[in-house]
Amino acid sequence: MKLCKISMLMIGVLVLLLSSITVSAETETDPTGDVYHAKMIDSVWSYQLSVDSKPYIDITELTYTISGGQLTLSMKVSGNIQSSENIAYMAWFNTSDATYQMYLINDQKLVMGMNTENGSMPVMNSDITISGDTITCSIELVGTDDTSLEFWGSAMEYTEIGIKNSEWWGDFTPGTYAPFWGQDGDGDGDGDTNGGGDVNGDGSGSGTDGDGTPGFEAIAVITALAIAIIILRRRK
Repeated sequence: MKLCKISMLMIGVLVLLLSSITVSAETETDPTGDVYHAKMIDSVWSYQLSVDSKPYIDITELTYTISGGQLTLSMKVSGNIQSSENIAYMAWFNTSDATYQMYLINDQKLVMGMNTENGSMPVMNSDITISGDTITCSIELVGTDDTSLEFWGSAMEYTEIGIKNSEWWGDFTPGTYAPFWGQDGDGDGDGDTNGGGDVNGDGSGSGTDGDGTPGFEAIAVITALAIAIIILRRRK
């Protein structure tokens, strides 16, 4: 009888503990076949749906989960994740008091969290796992707000990463974060814009910003990644 009471008490405590853990999650789904090709023509960016199948950068799902003081980010593509010096997988999760980033470039792995209010050093790790078509990473929460204000990701392939005017292929989730979004159409590749999902409807679109690769400045991304990896290794 005494053992039964103790067991019931332990179960009650466990239920209370589990119910006190905040769990939140969100998944952004993305259609397949919406990888865009970007190329600089006469100092102007042109965009069109890729005629080449690139399932390894064709995002299908982007998910975040917060539980037990940890943020987990997951990206899934329609093919298999590839390791290449010209392919980059990236994700962002930003709240009102923190920013979190995931980078995977040529087997270089980095997950970083930074509190944007107290000016503290960022928390970094390389806890990224790859399983076929999915990338998953985790990092401890560094802010007090666990509500997402921005949540997005990209998978990109460059002809030569770090070259300012290099052509590239990329998928953005949600599509509103694509550099060509809103230019004569939504450019999300879902077939809802101008009869084909293509910017301008003819399979191409133009951007007038010649200051750098739209969406991401490859040189800045790679430089930041390299510096962060050095700091991370020194900590170890």
